[in-house]
Amino acid sequence: MIRRSQEPGLVDALGQLASTLVRTVQSRIELASIELGEARGRLVSVLVVTLVVALLFGGAVAAASAWLAVSLWDRLGPAVLGWIALGYAVVACLLLLWLRGRLAHEPALLAETLSELRQDANLLRSASKGAGADDRPTR
Repeated sequence: MIRRSQEPGLVDALGQLASTLVRTVQSRIELASIELGEARGRLVSVLVVTLVVALLFGGAVAAASAWLAVSLWDRLGPAVLGWIALGYAVVACLLLLWLRGRLAHEPALLAETLSELRQDANLLRSASKGAGADDRPTR
């Protein structure tokens, strides 16, 4: 009679590996979900505040522009409107350059999740290479 050893076999090892992979993927998806939730919350608050600031600042700029145009109309005539427009264009270009530079240095969306997934993949690769070397039959 052949007795089956109590040591875990290939099927048990594959089952444990699959279970580990499923748990790892689940934890990474949970991390991504948390990161997306945090990003959404930050984005909504930033957008609301930005909209309010833009409306208030726009009103102030319009009032200041009207005051400046009325004040300088006698000396410059309609040219005062061109100078005001030129001033707006210069400020807008400077702000655009600043924003572009800032966005270039922002971390990528889900950067932590992608980093964790890369680490998981590296660990699995190294574990499979190590397991492959240990599983060779000895003579």
